[in-house]
Amino acid sequence: MALDRKTRITLNDGHTIPPLGLGVFQIEDATVCERAVAAALDCGYRHIDTAAIYGNEEAVGRAISRSGIPREELFVTTKCWVDDFGREATRKAFDASRKKLGLDVIDLYLLHWPVDETMMGAWEALADLRAEGAVRSIGVSNFTVRRFEDFFFRHTDVVPAVNQVELHPFNSRPDVREYCRGKGIAVESYSPLARAKGLDDPALAAIAAECGRTPAQVVIRWHLQHGLVVIPKSQHPERIRENAEVFDFALTPGQMSRIDALNEGRFVITWRPGGEDRWY
Repeated sequence: MALDRKTRITLNDGHTIPPLGLGVFQIEDATVCERAVAAALDCGYRHIDTAAIYGNEEAVGRAISRSGIPREELFVTTKCWVDDFGREATRKAFDASRKKLGLDVIDLYLLHWPVDETMMGAWEALADLRAEGAVRSIGVSNFTVRRFEDFFFRHTDVVPAVNQVELHPFNSRPDVREYCRGKGIAVESYSPLARAKGLDDPALAAIAAECGRTPAQVVIRWHLQHGLVVIPKSQHPERIRENAEVFDFALTPGQMSRIDALNEGRFVITWRPGGEDRWY
């Protein structure tokens, strides 16, 4: 697939998603968040990923409103937090998020983490919202193969459009990618640069030198060439711009393989709701 700034990946529901987006996790200061989103939109990003628990949906909404960019050009994701799982609670949470974002329709609404049985009531609410046209696409986040097989698909035949997971060269999640590919679920990478823990790896440095690029640009390009949706987070305009300058070069098959070989199953996000791994 050719990759450029206008590329969109077609989801299993027929809607499309820009493969490169801006993540705003942990940008809690409203002014900083609004400035970051504005910088991203200004340099060509058309995909913004937030969540209710981030506490910055209003800042994202203001930046979108002030950008003057036609709504149909933008793709906005937010997520339902686990405390709001349940058919009625999820609808209320969605209405609150939509109001904060100042949008009539959300492009992608995700269940933020897999937890217990309340998740299925939340999933039913998402399906209802999609049927009503309030959401274009629905999906999940942080789902493992075991979570899908041992619980989720035993209770529903509604297939998520997206599974957003931690994914980077040091934890490339081949099992999740293969499983989702078989189900037609797009995989979206968060913490795609491993929170910069590893960008000084000699293999990445060597490939960056070969390409005349930064290690971060090389890693983002690796995600894109694997057909992943990738949402690097930054609050710095110059870094946001750097992360977007990945459409005018390509990694060779050999370079892709060298990056693939870095996988060691290492998570950089180790926190889990409830502090247990029962549902993962």
